[in-house]
Amino acid sequence: MRFQRSAGFTASTLLRFSVHDVRERMTLTSVPLGHAEVALGVIQDTTRLRLPVGSPRGECGFITLVSWSPEAAVEPGQSTGNGLPPPPRSSTQLFETAGAGSTSIGSASGRRAHRRTQSLPPKLGVRLFVPQQCGLQRVCAKPRLHTYRLHSSLGADISVQETLLESRLCCVLPQQLLSIWIQREKELLQEISGMGELSGEWRWRQMNLLEEHLRLLKDYSQAKQNIQQLARDGVFFKRSSVKTDESLEFLPVNLHVQRMWAQNDTLQRRGFLDIVTVGAFTRHDAKGRQCGGLIKLLQESKSWKLEQSNACKVQAANDAVQATKQLRKEIVELMSQLLQLASRRCATDMMPLCDQMVSKTRTLLNIWEPSIVKEAVDFIEQHRIIEEPENVLMEPMSPFRKITQQLTALELKSPELEDFATPVVAPPDLWPRGQPPLMRSNSWHPSNSSPSSSLDIRAIDSLQHVVKCYNEHLRSLEQGASGQRTEKDALSEAEGTYQSLPLAWHAQPQSQSQPEATPIPAALQLIDLDELRGGGQQQPPAGFLDTKLMSSSPSANYYRPTEEPEPLDLTQLNIEASVMCLECKLKFFCGRRDSPAIRLRHPKPPMKREGFAVTPQQQVPAPDVISAPEKPAQQLELDLKPLPTAAASGSAAVKKGNKFTDGLDLSLTTDWAAELRPSMRKLRHAMDRLLKTARLMHSVQRLQQDVRCNRLQASIMYRRDVCFSQALTALVSSLMLRLWGSELDMAYLVMLRDLGPLAYFEGLLTLFGNEADMWSDMCIAIEDLSAVSFQLVRAQGEAALAPMPRITGSRQALEVQLPVPEHSLPGNGTSISFKITPVFFNIGINGKATYAETVGQTREQHRSNWDNYLRLSQYYGRYRKLGLGSVDAGESLQSLLVFMEQQLRANLSKNVKILHLAEDACRLMDGLRFTSCKSAKDRTGMAVTLEQCRVLVREFQLPAKHVPYALSTMRSEGTRMDNVLKNIGTRKYAFHWTQVPFLPAMYRPPVGSYGKAQT
Repeated sequence: MRFQRSAGFTASTLLRFSVHDVRERMTLTSVPLGHAEVALGVIQDTTRLRLPVGSPRGECGFITLVSWSPEAAVEPGQSTGNGLPPPPRSSTQLFETAGAGSTSIGSASGRRAHRRTQSLPPKLGVRLFVPQQCGLQRVCAKPRLHTYRLHSSLGADISVQETLLESRLCCVLPQQLLSIWIQREKELLQEISGMGELSGEWRWRQMNLLEEHLRLLKDYSQAKQNIQQLARDGVFFKRSSVKTDESLEFLPVNLHVQRMWAQNDTLQRRGFLDIVTVGAFTRHDAKGRQCGGLIKLLQESKSWKLEQSNACKVQAANDAVQATKQLRKEIVELMSQLLQLASRRCATDMMPLCDQMVSKTRTLLNIWEPSIVKEAVDFIEQHRIIEEPENVLMEPMSPFRKITQQLTALELKSPELEDFATPVVAPPDLWPRGQPPLMRSNSWHPSNSSPSSSLDIRAIDSLQHVVKCYNEHLRSLEQGASGQRTEKDALSEAEGTYQSLPLAWHAQPQSQSQPEATPIPAALQLIDLDELRGGGQQQPPAGFLDTKLMSSSPSANYYRPTEEPEPLDLTQLNIEASVMCLECKLKFFCGRRDSPAIRLRHPKPPMKREGFAVTPQQQVPAPDVISAPEKPAQQLELDLKPLPTAAASGSAAVKKGNKFTDGLDLSLTTDWAAELRPSMRKLRHAMDRLLKTARLMHSVQRLQQDVRCNRLQASIMYRRDVCFSQALTALVSSLMLRLWGSELDMAYLVMLRDLGPLAYFEGLLTLFGNEADMWSDMCIAIEDLSAVSFQLVRAQGEAALAPMPRITGSRQALEVQLPVPEHSLPGNGTSISFKITPVFFNIGINGKATYAETVGQTREQHRSNWDNYLRLSQYYGRYRKLGLGSVDAGESLQSLLVFMEQQLRANLSKNVKILHLAEDACRLMDGLRFTSCKSAKDRTGMAVTLEQCRVLVREFQLPAKHVPYALSTMRSEGTRMDNVLKNIGTRKYAFHWTQVPFLPAMYRPPVGSYGKAQT
């Protein structure tokens, strides 16, 4: 207890101490025994005071009070300029009594005060233990603290502080991920609409894809809007009682940071234990329906793909598009660095960057096979509907064209530099009609080129309903065409291409999906541009997908529906010529003007493959790429041979450079950057045209895939996104806690750079019922984390006060930039990038786990635990080769892994020793710790408190006989009970009395701390 003058305490203040016999701790059932009263001044005059406890029946015992006044210790000869004592130099503050005239305890004798009763001599110094939290408050919020003082086996004190905090990133990171996924859905919408209007059954398939992407766009946008509202309310965690709320399903359930700080002053040892507690990474179903989890869904999808001839081509085309985008981004970044060096005329540093650019361009040229691209182009030319010039003005726009005309406000931007991008002018009409385009409010102008606010959810929903109605109309026509058809039916179907939408769709596009009381804004109705042109009405308002702006922007990289695709050979030739020109100019500036021009492609024998795969993170040289046919490659080689030089003829004339640098005089060239910009701009535009062709091919492959397969993949992708959002939020929260909540030493930074941290996820799920689906989802979500790249960046200025990670990239290649304190990174300017190694061990511990083991449903769990053990062993092998950690830690790790292998081979029932061994190995290798059950509240609370006590026993000499008492206190009075209160509003673990006997002995809650409560 602390008594401060600022609180109004004086020497005459009376203190009353009441003594109770607590019969039941949770319900606070107690019997009063007596009380004692004393003035505060009396306590100040002595260090130890013995008071009788009085009751109506007389005295019933005594209580002993120990008091001291803490002041910072001053070393002999030390003083400060202002007369104040210096601040403490470590986490342990030494307090001594003041000199004469002070009101502190022991001022008469001048000896140090002592707070203990009889166990230690009274002349020892009094130490108050205060942990260093560093920048913990910058990444966490709303702390709840509990302190304990335990006795070690040697009779010394163990000071323990338990802290429960909420992560400030809980609502931030899911919003960033949703923004990336919304952007992706916009891109796919643009790809499908950019194919133009197709004929026959392909039009129905095209509308099916549009409807699916509009639905996903609406779901992602609505989820982002809901999370934004929650963040504005200052909420930093999602309660377990609302885990089935679909509006917040991208947020992790009950995400908290559990920190235990402990110190044994006799051993001069102190340390932290940080555990991130979070609910299972899954998509909870409000009705309790089971789907088997992501593992089963992905297996079904894989078997479905094997039945489809082009399923592998779809994934390969998508990977190739992502690889093209990634390589283009890297090449543009290299060009930016070359420009900066050229402006400073730094010739020595330019050639290494030039070599990297040439290597990446060589990979970019060999990604796509011309024969496959030609198939996609032929498909578009065969099935695209092209308007006759004489009928452009007479025929009304078809429903498809009206729908795509309403896809407005797309804000896609590729990584670009102003030096390489041409100015964006007013875009042409998406569907040219032969007359000057009607100016509309969604036309491009400088004021609306910047990203706008969140999308209008009602506008998306309205357009999705219109697409659905038109899709059902096409489906009915397709089903009617499967039977007996007459010439009149066929003619009417063909004419349906150019018919306007039914009048009912204009009036009530959401009559089936929304109540009648909800009015449909006029802005959401489809606009017939022909009627507006003829009638001279006012300009229609904007929608939500600006295809005009995107199709004309230099960073759009989409073909317009009426635009003819550029041949792949011509695109590759432009890229190769631009790189050759740029490389020759760089060599000229570096004094290597006689170097011949490079040749990026060489003739290769044709290769026949049914499918191909290119990963987004592909680096040069590429092992699995498709080469161009032999004949076109030879033709390109002949066209790009360097000009013969005068030296080749044996003359004594001065050598000339190649054709790209003829006419340049190094002594007269003052602005190197100006000479390089034209070639860089041409290279950038050629890469944009290559990406256009790549996206066109991807859309054709997706269109040819079975419709049911597309729907299955969309549902799997959405569920996977939900689980991954929760997992990545928990992981980044743990990383930020490690980077800001404790001191960073050089050894840890070296480990991040050379190896990457270990992330151990401990699961307590049961492979029975809906928890089996949760376990399956967690396995895939944790596995997906291994593909995420992390980069440490310096936090300067205001960014250091509120550090916020930033997520960039695409779904297949995410990169998270983690701000760190400026003084933590080395001063040589090198950046640290790394990936994590996740391991996931799960052991069910409740009554349902007993049933699951009885019926043999834990085989998959055992197989998964064994696979993760192998991954942990491989990580330890790399850890040992780098020489990280001490020799003693290495021997302990070796014995731990051997013992873990024995436990896994034994395959015992509820073998929680596997979890404990993994915990110890993770702590020895300075890994990240996560503990999860269904809601991270009950079983997680038992596991976390047990791990804390195990650390106290192993590292701080807590006697084993005191562990049950420490466990009971932490579980009933500590932060885990506060977590239960925050989630369900009552201080009761959700264990029924019939369930407790099935729990392992060390995982059972204390009597009175559990009962009937919400899970």
